[in-house]
Amino acid sequence: MRMMQARHFHRGRIAPIRLLVVHDMEWPETVTAAEDCARMFATMGRPASAHVNIDTNTIVRSVKDTDTAFAAPGANADGLHAEFAGRARQNRAQWLDAYSKPMLELGAGQFADWARRWRIPVRRLTAVQVKAGWKGITDHATISAVYRRSDHGDPGKAFPWDVFIPMIEERLGGDAGDDEVVVPPFTGVLKAGSAGDAVRVWQRRMRARGWGVKVDGRFDQADAAVARKFALEKGLPAAGRVDEAVWRAAWTAPIT
Repeated sequence: MRMMQARHFHRGRIAPIRLLVVHDMEWPETVTAAEDCARMFATMGRPASAHVNIDTNTIVRSVKDTDTAFAAPGANADGLHAEFAGRARQNRAQWLDAYSKPMLELGAGQFADWARRWRIPVRRLTAVQVKAGWKGITDHATISAVYRRSDHGDPGKAFPWDVFIPMIEERLGGDAGDDEVVVPPFTGVLKAGSAGDAVRVWQRRMRARGWGVKVDGRFDQADAAVARKFALEKGLPAAGRVDEAVWRAAWTAPIT
């Protein structure tokens, strides 16, 4: 796969990968669409990017899986993002025409590789499931609806999920990911005054669980109050800080 590095991205990951996200380029269906989209990400001034760009005959990578693309606010830290040539206004027939069907086949191969490598279940998630922190496949429109940090509606209501998901499953041959919970490494107690990536990981997870947490990387009194209430809910010592037991519960305890 050809690599054309995007100009804007975050080096590394601050959260485990849990979402595979479908986008469309809002781009003409040309035989060089993947290259053209990648070239745009490599040169544009606005901070935007995706991991891969897919057209009818090729995939061009813009960001490594182990780095973070600026593709869909709310799902950047824990998402892998793919841009497909086409537009959100396309109807079903246009998504399954002579140009798009081979593109979906290429995309299914990419998503199957991601699902196998990162142990992502091959299932399309609802908005409720995305918000609750489930692992699976979704699109930019759902991310916009859940996190309300963008207004993008791609790839549109006519995207043929009933065709695309089975394509991925076929390539996996029964190895369709799993529901294993991956708990990020615990790097130390979080308390009032703590700051940094570990705080952001905690805040994102609590927000995904439905707690009204601001994701800013600073652990303040509001975060301490949430940590206290969450610990009480899970039968853990409620000290208003995040020790290893509270940290692990954020990923492993059932969502009630």
